[in-house]
Amino acid sequence: MLRARLGWLSVVMIGIAATFSVAQGGDPVVRYDDHQLIRVQVDTPQERQAILEIAPLFLGDGVAIGRTNDFIVAPDRIGDLEASGLTYIVKHANVQQLIEEERIANQVRGTWFESYHRYSEINDYIDTLVALRPDLVTKFNIGQSIQGRDVYGMRITSSVGGPGKPTLYFDGGLHAREWISPATVMYIADQLVRNYGSDPDVTGMLDRAEFLIIPLTNPDGYEYSHTTNRMWRKNRRNNGGTYGVDLNRNWSVGWGGSGSSGDPSSDIYRGTAPFSEPETANMRDFILVESNVVAHIDFHSYSQLVLRPYGYTYSTPSEPDNTTMTELGDGMSDAIYSVHGKNYTSEPAASLYLASGICTDWHYDEAGAFSWTIELRDTGYYGFELPPDQIIATGEENFAAITFLADSVTVMLKFEFPGGLPSMVEPDIATVVNVDITEVNGELQPGTGKQFTRIGTTGPWTEAALTYLGGDSYQAVLPATPCGDFVQFYFQAETTDGAILTSPEGAPAAYCDAESVNMIVVFDDDIETDLGWTAGVAGDDATTGAWGRMNPEGTEAQPENDHTPAPGTICYVTDGRAGSSVGTYDIDGGKTTLLTPIFDGSEGEVAISYWRWYCNDAGASPNADIFVIDISDDGGSSWTNVETVGPGGSGTSGGWVYYEFDLASIPGITPTVNMQMRFIASDEGDGSIVEAVIDDFVVISILECEETCPGDLNGDGQRDQADLGILLASYEIDDGGDIDGDGDTDQADLGILLSVYGVPCP
Repeated sequence: MLRARLGWLSVVMIGIAATFSVAQGGDPVVRYDDHQLIRVQVDTPQERQAILEIAPLFLGDGVAIGRTNDFIVAPDRIGDLEASGLTYIVKHANVQQLIEEERIANQVRGTWFESYHRYSEINDYIDTLVALRPDLVTKFNIGQSIQGRDVYGMRITSSVGGPGKPTLYFDGGLHAREWISPATVMYIADQLVRNYGSDPDVTGMLDRAEFLIIPLTNPDGYEYSHTTNRMWRKNRRNNGGTYGVDLNRNWSVGWGGSGSSGDPSSDIYRGTAPFSEPETANMRDFILVESNVVAHIDFHSYSQLVLRPYGYTYSTPSEPDNTTMTELGDGMSDAIYSVHGKNYTSEPAASLYLASGICTDWHYDEAGAFSWTIELRDTGYYGFELPPDQIIATGEENFAAITFLADSVTVMLKFEFPGGLPSMVEPDIATVVNVDITEVNGELQPGTGKQFTRIGTTGPWTEAALTYLGGDSYQAVLPATPCGDFVQFYFQAETTDGAILTSPEGAPAAYCDAESVNMIVVFDDDIETDLGWTAGVAGDDATTGAWGRMNPEGTEAQPENDHTPAPGTICYVTDGRAGSSVGTYDIDGGKTTLLTPIFDGSEGEVAISYWRWYCNDAGASPNADIFVIDISDDGGSSWTNVETVGPGGSGTSGGWVYYEFDLASIPGITPTVNMQMRFIASDEGDGSIVEAVIDDFVVISILECEETCPGDLNGDGQRDQADLGILLASYEIDDGGDIDGDGDTDQADLGILLSVYGVPCP
């Protein structure tokens, strides 16, 4: 899909003065040498007509009025564009260069998801997933394309829960040139299969739900876009002189209306009738027999959008469905943003353009499923030629979206922990944990909220009711735990229909634990107040984007908010003013340095953590710069590297990333009272857009546990009559004889003392 509408425009690819060579199959290979990729603001029908006369190849479903639209302009029409008076920017001066860069990058084969793959390779990887987990994955064939290629899919679920599970259905590749779509859908399938049993979220999803995944629904057009015309969109039906039907205009709901064309040469040609194409007819027939489908996503590119029905009309679905799809779409957008900081706008499809006969409208109206179109990366610099090194990042953020969706439509009760779950607790002190239990698709049976705890790593669980605080809020209390030991715990609640739900899922086989340690917080800075950091040092030469302590303004390269949970707003950012464009206040011309205050790292085992955000994958020279993080044990006289982020790979596309390390793990560093860290961000490449952010810097010292002697209540090294007297005097009165740390003196404490009575402390 992408952007805009039109039922009255014919697009014939040879009409843009492209050049040709001969493909392997004999068809001419379309080239786009010196064709410019431009973005035009179109505000009136007259402006729309003017740009279409100059550049008939638009990179979307049509041309929307009141928005920007992307076009490819042939070299011989650039002068006409300059004389037109239209407002535009050049996104790229040579489209063929983008195509060649993508082709060259795609030849460098690393892991499977570091390159784009052909039809046969995708099918082979489906077989790989089946062989890897035949207990989870079943391969199916929904039929053949117009040229006789089989269209395969996967059914992915666990044996837990039996038949009748709610089903989520994802498809990709409906438009041939959108290579990131089948790649992302395959990434989702891969993560579901490979992480079942090791990732509680994935395990829970496959235990609760079934996933139907068809990664490549237009195999003929997809192959043609690889061999002959990189910009090909439709299938490969022979219309008698022209080729192809737009498979996302061939569905029955709204078929033939605005935003589709009856001209076979148009890129949005709807076909001769609804489901005239075997690809769409096969998809229809397959899904109509799947009675449990509750949610559907049709993956496309590009524009970073989450679009809900309807596309063929400005009317909205009836309530409460419209509100539900709005909230779920917004939630998926938020989930995507949380991974790499990429903004995917959630809105009705028709607010962009009218598009009739589209896949998602049919799945909502006829298949009875909540349905969305997700337009993947990017927002237009690369467009359809998204570099393969962005496949994994795109997959990661959209896996977060489908995780949110699956939880939302299949989870009965949701457990949340507003203050987080502890990984460490103070010795011999009870720890309070706040728990929210929210009704999602089930109704909570009042009074069934429970906690289960045990001290140590084996033995029976102790059950206790959660304390109700009102609304969805409860309170758990983890028992006091001796230093050096572990407290393990999980939570449980029931629905009114008798379903027993736990957090984490799979408890008690799965559980949370926290170690009891002597912990000293050396330095804890959420950056909300100025605690003495230094922004800028001698030798910094960045002309813009110097470090500053402020509330960032969101762009494609930097976050809208700091990391600290509300009410936090402030962090250190490389000049977080958004400006008029993403690159206005980013780092330019050199480096900028941020120094922490001096802190004491001399006592105990020191752990240092921080949250960082780094983005260098935008602009004309993406992935050309690095973010260097160093530590000093002599107050800044010498430095040792802790981590270097970039120039490519994980952590370079934005998104908050937590990093923690033990001071002792850094070679050559001696823990002293004069520790300091520095964060160096730079922009050394022409046209790069680089942003860095730091928040929530914490230094913790963990001390060795002191020797204890259970039962020695008076501390004289003996467990004798004197200790028994103390215990009996406090028995069922107060905690003066509390040996097991549960807050009172009772039979359990007496049992412990009697078991060691007369035995001297070690």
